[in-house]
This record gives sequence, structure tokens and C-alpha cells, in this order.
Amino acid sequence: MTEPVRLTDSAMLARRLLWNRATDEPSSAQPIMVLLGPTGSGKTRALQSISQDCGSGVVHAQPFDFEREQPATTVVALAAISEDLSRRWRARRSAKFTRFALGLVAVQANLDTFDRVKARAQMSAALREFAESPRANDIAVQVDSTADAAEPLLDPVLVTAAKLVLPRLIRTIGRRSLAGAKRWHADIPEAEGAEPLDALIQLSRRARSEPEAMTAWLTSAFLADVRESHPVMARPELGSPCSCENEAGKTHSHNWVVLLDNLDHPGGYEFLSDVIAARERHLRQHNEHDPLLFIGTSGRWNPEWESHWHAPWKSAATRSDEVLVVPRCRDAGHWRNNSEVDRPQAPVHPVLLEPLEIEETAGLIGRSPYFSEAKLAQRATAGLPKAVEAVSDMLPTARLREGTRDILEPAESTPEAWQQRLTDLRVSEQLQDVDLAEFVNAAPFATAPWLVPAESTSLVSLPQTGRILTELRSALWVIAPDRDSGTEDQSLLHPWIARTLLFALNARGEQDGGSYETQFKALLNDPHTRRDLARTSYCLLALGRFGEVVDTLRERFDQMPHQKWVDLLILVTSAPDDKPLQRDNAQVYADLVEQDLRDGPAERDQVRNVLARLIAAYWLIANPLAGPDRERKNIVVQSFHELAPLSHRPDVAALYEAARRADQLF
Repeated sequence: MTEPVRLTDSAMLARRLLWNRATDEPSSAQPIMVLLGPTGSGKTRALQSISQDCGSGVVHAQPFDFEREQPATTVVALAAISEDLSRRWRARRSAKFTRFALGLVAVQANLDTFDRVKARAQMSAALREFAESPRANDIAVQVDSTADAAEPLLDPVLVTAAKLVLPRLIRTIGRRSLAGAKRWHADIPEAEGAEPLDALIQLSRRARSEPEAMTAWLTSAFLADVRESHPVMARPELGSPCSCENEAGKTHSHNWVVLLDNLDHPGGYEFLSDVIAARERHLRQHNEHDPLLFIGTSGRWNPEWESHWHAPWKSAATRSDEVLVVPRCRDAGHWRNNSEVDRPQAPVHPVLLEPLEIEETAGLIGRSPYFSEAKLAQRATAGLPKAVEAVSDMLPTARLREGTRDILEPAESTPEAWQQRLTDLRVSEQLQDVDLAEFVNAAPFATAPWLVPAESTSLVSLPQTGRILTELRSALWVIAPDRDSGTEDQSLLHPWIARTLLFALNARGEQDGGSYETQFKALLNDPHTRRDLARTSYCLLALGRFGEVVDTLRERFDQMPHQKWVDLLILVTSAPDDKPLQRDNAQVYADLVEQDLRDGPAERDQVRNVLARLIAAYWLIANPLAGPDRERKNIVVQSFHELAPLSHRPDVAALYEAARRADQLF
């Protein structure tokens, strides 16, 4: 494989899984990896990086995209993949998809439906014409003629695909391999003991009456062709680098890599199901596995995976021992080289794509990673490539002013301008009967840092909110942190989506279904909020009831372990605010402290005074769309240090650690 300057995490994952087997080892099952990420997370680019890294050293099919106007069936996808795998390889033979090509020829054959003798003669003639026309032009003409005759009876997408790929596949067929392919079609259980010609006639008729049976038949043919071609093609190319960990220096073979983009679109998951079913059918009869490593992408979670995998937005505390945590790309696929890592037994292995690193974000916006602009872009977008591109056009050419809150505000701060950012990321695309304004209505429930149940009684007045919450989770905009800290069922909506929803809600006032204040009061009155101190305090702070939150945290300061208290503080101060964006952090901070002095208790101790400064400052710097603010950050760090000697508890190390972590914030 060619060595790029820096391998992507997805290319590194592919390399870890490239080893098929040593010469003296039996075959083993190869995984189906699905790279998960929301819209704009770079899924297509991840597949392209794998393809580029494979180069000519590893047999691979370039990404097949399931996002298309006419949904692709499994057979259409297999036709495109087989054509790509059978292209000319440097210093390798071409793969032969004889069984699959023969099956496609049979499927398109125009046969008499009543007279079996005529049908046999017609099938025999069709096969003979293809076998005896080695020239490319003759093959193409014959394919077009046969396909046009079959088109009224078959899926037109399949007919078009056959026209494109059959000429290349047929050119690789020799007389000997053609005879063997005929026998294969007769030997499989689906042929029910028929002779080769009768078996192909049966396949042709099933293509018209039982498309599912045809799909199963041709999928098995495709995998059989792969198993036959693999041994002579899969060895590392002479002179090419091999990245497999191979301390013993064993002669070994590589997997073939098949790349699949947008599996969440029509036909994608069906393709995986058909491949898995074909593998299982073959394994029941023969103790051997095919050497295909499938790596696909999906912008949505598949509920069928939950028998093996814990949905990424669900708290780790709710996971049963029978299901696995979905790993990050960097943490996946290590079982090949590390015997201490258990290999997941599920047929499909979902993997979360990594966000961009700060250096990659800086490169996209054309700034140094040490500049505040790059740090703001990274924090606001959480490394989502499409959002980074949007932010790049909003950043000022001059250096950022400390504590600025309106850097990423649209030129006209209207609800429509904010909502356009959601449209660009196709947030509401799957719910075509739900207006984007309904997503804005649901903003407090969607952005709450815990999983509001979709069936919550408080949502009765917001009938679409349950569907919206489910959609945001299924579209992978919501993930759970590594641990619950501050409340159970903690979750995080992507910051770019979350703050955009909230700013859109705040921008529209009382129109279109409720204001920021109205909707947050509804969340505050939700039973799942009221029973939890952290959730109640979060809503109170979002509503601007600053003094009440300070009182609550002061009361709990010496009553609970300091680490839990710090977790509570961090969760509560992640609440949004409805302060004017034109007022910078220094102005809002001064307003909050003055408000607390004016409206707070007359009798107050030193701890409460420190807490008022700490909560106000932490709340402001927690806004991911605000600019850098060293003064507010220093207040947070100093406040934690001041609290430690005022504590009546022995576990003050948590306060010093909180100060250290705060000092590392943006």
C-alpha cells in the first residue's frame, strides 16, 4: 500500500483489518465495518482515503454510493463492484466473475415460458453467443440487444447495469471457466438438482417472478467467484510495502476491500443483509469464508444492530453485558494484532468516525492551530468538516476580540438565517412532514444534556417533539459521554446543531409556536426534570434565574463529594442563555454579579460570593460559539482555588483538579 504523509483514522482501521490469513491457516470470517457519522462528518472522504491508501497494492473496489435517484438493488451493486474488482491490476491477473456474469446472462435471456425444449434451445444459444464473441464491440452489441429484449420484464435499473458491466466481465471468461460456472449453478441447493442448462433457466424465470430468490442466487455466485479468484490475486504485490504486523515473517494473503458509501439510503442495508445471508448459507455447507472486507458508511443508526451494540446516545450505565459499546475508529479492529482484545461476534461492526483534530480544522480555515480563530472553529463545530467550512466564511480577518459573543452570528439574526444552517446539514430531511420550525420549537428538549424520553407527558402540547428527538438520535447528532456526570442518561447534542437551534428559538420571540422562555418553562415542568436537582438547576439558569442556582450550589457545596459537585456545576453551566449577543462576556458577567448582589440574600458568606463569580464566569465561557475569554477563564481557575480552603470536606483535590482542567479550556 502506498504511504501517504499522514494516514487517516479510517485508513489505519482498514490496514489493521487487511490480513486475511497465513498460508498455513484456515480461512476466517471477515467483518462488515460501518463508519458512522452525521451529515457533513466526512464519511465519503474517509472511504476515499482508504481507496487511495490501497492503491494498486491491495485489490479493492472504489466506493459504491447508494445515494442515487434510482435506488440500487443488491444485484446492481454487485454488478458494479464485480466490474471494478475485475479491472486490470499491475502485476496481477484480472479477477474472473464467471458465475456471476453467467447468472446475469441467464437472467436477461428471453425464454419461452411454455415450451421447455424451446427455452433450453434459447438459453443454449444465448450462452453460446456470449462465449464465442470475445471482441469488445461484439459483446457490447450482444449485451444491448439481449438487455433491450428483457427490459419490459426486469427492473430497468438492473438492465442498465448489465449493459454497463457485462461486456467487461464476459471478456474475462474462458471456455474452461464457463463450463465450471455452469456446473456451479447446477450444484447449489437453489437449483434443486437440475442440470446446468435447466438450472440457468430456473434462475431466469425466478428473476421475473421471485426477485428475492434471484438476488440470493446471484449473491452466492458473486461470493463464489471471489473465493476462486482470491488465492492468485491477494498476495502482497512484489515490491509494495505491507503494513501487516508480521513478526514471524509468514507468507500471507490480504483481504479484498469493498467500499460502500451511504448505506443508510435505499438498498444499502438490504445489500448488507443479502451478503450476510449468502455467507451464512455457504458456511452451513462448507467450512470456508470469503476474503471480502466490507467497509461502508452510514449517516444513521440501524435499530437492528441493538441486539449486539449499545446505541451511541444511550448512557453506558444502561448497557447490558450482552451488548458492546460502539468504538471510535481509532479503537476498533485491534483484535487481529492483540490477543487480549476480544473480537466482536456480530456480523456488522459499527464504528464512530473521529472528528477533525485542531490541526485539520486549522488547515480548512487557513489559520494557525495556535490562533484563537482555529480554537473557536474547533470548539463551535466539534470538528465536523461541513460546519468548519461554514465557520471559515464567518471568521473576521482581524484577530478575535476577547469575550465576543456575536462572532458566528448571521449578518441578519433572523430565525430563517439560523435555520438555514440546519437546512445545510439536512437536519430535518428525514421528517418531510415536519417543518424545521418544529425542530426549533423542540430546542430545549433536544438540547438538554440528558435524554428526555420521547414519550414524556410534557410533550403533549408539542406533538412532533417525540419524533424530533428520535430523529436527532437516529441521525447520530446525539452521543453519550463516556460516563454520566451530573445526571443519569446524560447525552450531548452536537454543539453546532444545539446552539443553532437555541439561537433560532431566541431570535423569533413569541411567534411560531412559543418563545425561548415558554419552551424552557415547559422543559422545567417536565416530570423527568423536576425529579433531578441538576436538570432543574440547568433550566433555572437557562431562564436567567441566576441567584437561585447560586443558592442551590452553595447549599450542596459541603453536602456532596466535591467531584460530584464539580460535575453538577459543569452540567448546570452548560445551559444556554438568552442574553443579547451584541453584549460581550465582560458586560454580561458584570450584569450577573450586580443582579446577584441586588436580588440575592443579604446574609451571605465568602463561599457564596466566590460561587457567584465562578458560576457566572463558567456559564459564559461554556458557550461554544463565543470567542476566547482569558479573564473569565482566570476567574474560574482562581475561584476553584479559593473554594478549596473554604471547604469542610477532605476531598478538595477535586477542586484543584477542576481548576487545572479549567485552565486548559479555550
